[in-house]
Amino acid sequence: MNPLRILFLNISRIPPAILLSAIIGLAGVTAYMVNAHLEDTKKVNEAAQNELRDRLNEKGKAVFALRDIPEGQTIPSDALEERMIAKTQIPTDSVPSASLVCGRVAHYNILAGEIVSQHALISQNTPVGFEAQLGLGQRAITFGVDNNSGVAGFIVPQSHIDILATVGGAGDTKVAPILSDVKVIAVGPTYQKVPGTSNTPTSNVTVAVDPDDAKKLVKAIVASKLYVTLRRDNDHSPVATVDVTSLFSKAPAANKEQLLSSINQLPPPPLPVDAKSDKDTLVPNLGTVPTPKPLSEVEMWSGSRKDLLSVPNS
Repeated sequence: MNPLRILFLNISRIPPAILLSAIIGLAGVTAYMVNAHLEDTKKVNEAAQNELRDRLNEKGKAVFALRDIPEGQTIPSDALEERMIAKTQIPTDSVPSASLVCGRVAHYNILAGEIVSQHALISQNTPVGFEAQLGLGQRAITFGVDNNSGVAGFIVPQSHIDILATVGGAGDTKVAPILSDVKVIAVGPTYQKVPGTSNTPTSNVTVAVDPDDAKKLVKAIVASKLYVTLRRDNDHSPVATVDVTSLFSKAPAANKEQLLSSINQLPPPPLPVDAKSDKDTLVPNLGTVPTPKPLSEVEMWSGSRKDLLSVPNS
């Protein structure tokens, strides 16, 4: 017989009151279990919300810049301030204490109100000072300028310039760029960019170049008058450059054939004559050169005075 049919026959034999009580009891147990599960879920959700709320309200310490700090400048203590803010607003690489920032060097410009982070500071193992202005493989070289050739003192450290050489004078003056987009690392003795400063006339600037460009610049310093042109900060478009020696006029090369012809037209020098030989000596291109005849000496007396006179033999 079908098991379901057997179960149905057994249930049909249970008194209705007992069956109803059983159904009500089963419904109550089910409702209890559902309510218990809902309560547990509610508690879990409330705990997660409380934890999130605590995290949002949790405070942490961050270091703020009170004023603009330019790239390459050593950071003073009076330019920093510690503040308690929500941890969610603090960058993961922030510095928790001003004492860890004071005396470090800014890797790039830090604006007033910014949170100072680790990547805004030059690594403590990195050279600082003037040497830090040079890139790997670069060389520093200084050349003279004046108020006219130096853009009236508006060039500052970190400026980018083109360097022009001028040779000749009057109608024969020639000008051409010899280096393009060169970084200025010092103006006079100043190698840190100070914001808000006006033009400062100087007698020299120092630039960072590779060794080959340093050679070109030295030749231009010796052979010409140098001028610089100032670029915008974001303008790095290259300019065609030349070697300063190409600005000088070259003497025309001598005509080799004419030179050889003029040499061939000159008579050859006479060859020495062998005095011991009685025969004539043959000299190329000059024909036969006769051997000179020996001379005879004749005594001439005038009173007690004797003179010797040399005459050729006949």
